[in-house]
Amino acid sequence: MLSQWLQIWLEAGREGQVFTYSNLGDSPVGAGDLVRVRLQGRRHVGLVVDVLDACPVELAGKTIQPIESVLQSAAVDPNWQGLLKDVAQACQTSFFKTLKTALPPGWLGQRKQAPSLARRPSWLVTLVEPAPAGDTPPTAKQQDLLQHLAEQGEPIPLTKLCGEQGFSRSVLKALEQRGLVQRLLASDGMALPAGDSPDSRRQLTEAQVGAVAAIRDALPAQTLLLWGITGSGKTEVYLQAAAQALAAGQSSLVLTPEIGLIPQLLDRCRERFGAQVVEFHSGLGDADRVAAWRRCLDGTPVVAVGTRSAIFLPLAELGLIVLDEEHDTSYKQDSPMPCYHARDVARLRAKRSGAKLILGSATPSLETWLTCQPPQATTQLLRLPERIGTRPLPPVRVIDMRHELADGHRRLISRALMGRLELLQEKQQQAVILVPRRGYRAFLSCRSCGEVVMCPHCDVALTVHRNGQGREWLRCHWCDFRAEISDRCQHCGSTAFKPFGAGTQRVMEQLATELEGLRLLRFDRDTTKGREGHRRLLDRFAAGEADVLVGTQMLAKGMDLPRVTLAAVLAADGLLHRPDLRASEHCLQLLLQLAGRAGRGEWPGEVFVQTYSPDHPVIQHLVDGRYEQFLAEELLIRRQGGMVPFSRACLLRLSGPAASSTATAAAALAERIRPEVDAAGWFLIGPAPAPVARVAGKSRWQVLLHGPAGAPLPLPTEAALRQGLPAGVGLTIDPDPTAL
Repeated sequence: MLSQWLQIWLEAGREGQVFTYSNLGDSPVGAGDLVRVRLQGRRHVGLVVDVLDACPVELAGKTIQPIESVLQSAAVDPNWQGLLKDVAQACQTSFFKTLKTALPPGWLGQRKQAPSLARRPSWLVTLVEPAPAGDTPPTAKQQDLLQHLAEQGEPIPLTKLCGEQGFSRSVLKALEQRGLVQRLLASDGMALPAGDSPDSRRQLTEAQVGAVAAIRDALPAQTLLLWGITGSGKTEVYLQAAAQALAAGQSSLVLTPEIGLIPQLLDRCRERFGAQVVEFHSGLGDADRVAAWRRCLDGTPVVAVGTRSAIFLPLAELGLIVLDEEHDTSYKQDSPMPCYHARDVARLRAKRSGAKLILGSATPSLETWLTCQPPQATTQLLRLPERIGTRPLPPVRVIDMRHELADGHRRLISRALMGRLELLQEKQQQAVILVPRRGYRAFLSCRSCGEVVMCPHCDVALTVHRNGQGREWLRCHWCDFRAEISDRCQHCGSTAFKPFGAGTQRVMEQLATELEGLRLLRFDRDTTKGREGHRRLLDRFAAGEADVLVGTQMLAKGMDLPRVTLAAVLAADGLLHRPDLRASEHCLQLLLQLAGRAGRGEWPGEVFVQTYSPDHPVIQHLVDGRYEQFLAEELLIRRQGGMVPFSRACLLRLSGPAASSTATAAAALAERIRPEVDAAGWFLIGPAPAPVARVAGKSRWQVLLHGPAGAPLPLPTEAALRQGLPAGVGLTIDPDPTAL
């Protein structure tokens, strides 16, 4: 009989804890195994993190409980565990906190999990042969759909039929009820349409052919930047590269920055690779994520599609990692710890696994672009300079709102944009309108004393929201506090209350009032809740149920809508004038991405930008479209100022119930680390209140460290930093923050 002492990590407490158990069975247990144990009389699933040769000295003479059983051997690969240790070290936190972040919720807990992944089914639509006789002939729209299916001669993916091909789901449903068409579930044994089979080779542009060949010939662990303008076919390059990996018996990991971009990417992957696709993101339930995790552990090559958290999926034979929209700040986690950037983790993972790493974007980040520059380039640059079908990029028309105001036009939407929107239905085209803020009004203030209605728990103004019946209320977008709107100022008693600014709801209302008959859909965080919220709205818009899609920043990212010929941004000034180092870069990226939504189909597109700052450099670069020139100019400014990426930053964020105790703790922490920071040649700035100094009733302070590029953080361990903090004051260590 064996006698082993095991260090087992259990999902207990804030970041989990390690307990010692014994193995008195006949089979050895190793690090990385999943085992069943009891803790305080309750069953747990634990992960073996170490095997000891002898019983720990501090436990000598004590009864050590044995494990009950081994659930899964080698559930965690040593190389994957090494990746987590690298991430923990880079993020200045513990391995176990990183492990808990990487694992899906409940994986080691006591919640019952589904035995298999409940994936959203991928449906195909086909004609019923022979067609049943009916009492009434099909309507004209039904006949069009039947004829289209007959001409194809093979099943069509539902998402394509009711998406880019423009047929209504209601028409399809009516035909199903009459027994004229049927849906088939795309499964392992069912052939997908020939044009979308894994072996298909779509007609590629010369630049796409070159990019696919360069990826195929790249060395293991090579990083490549796929710089393709909007509509140039980057996704097809990803799919071709993933097909190469699958042919070699390797898995691929394809990441996108936000859940709102998952539906279209997932559909493209499923049409190409069918049941080999695995979905993983926070929009799935716990059971689905656990099942996806187990699917990745079984060793079968897959194409995993997900958001930031999917970077940790346990794919053993990993041949390809793709970060689409690599510039997007959603890839950075700023809370809770570890505050990792998925792009940095991808680089670490590619180095360990030998996977090729593709960073794709129409507007690459300054940091990534810099790694392509000689003489010390570490990233290979691949370009897709033209849109598919050589469609031109849409021209940008800047609307100077100062002139509108001088001419007496005080409405949210300029006359030029209103005139263009009036033509949409006549031309059977669509538009997307970006509004920087959701809600109805930006804030409510008193015209007598200037008092702004603030959240009682956060240092932010409450946003005005309105429902379909016209009832208004106030809501905090930070802590979700809600309140009724008073008819009297609580500060001076005046009744001269006035809402300022405009959100997505207000824009929707004005469009509905001034352009009667224009069909509108709203696309923001309030309207896309739930697992299928993004998909439902985009499917409705793609099917032609609305003429205009009004939304926040998620609207600008990655969506391919062929009927959209007009993209517009209202109040661009709210994006331009932010007190942040990367404000210009992020604003230009967003506006160029928005411009790329227009003119992707058979009709040319155009872009309208409403602003009070038409001479701002960002607006000028948007008009001329020379993003690379902007990067060169921005790089020079950053180099001269010694700013990121020619330096490093780290934020220490503290939060506590009282401003005084939190400020005192921040000051004490700053003085405690100052000698080590100074000795390393770094600068310590602060402490100072955070930009939003109070959230959900907690006071927030921060300390900023600034030092040489590439240098390690001059900080003790997280545990040592926390030791001197008073009870109730929390600490977050955020290396290389994307916003200060």
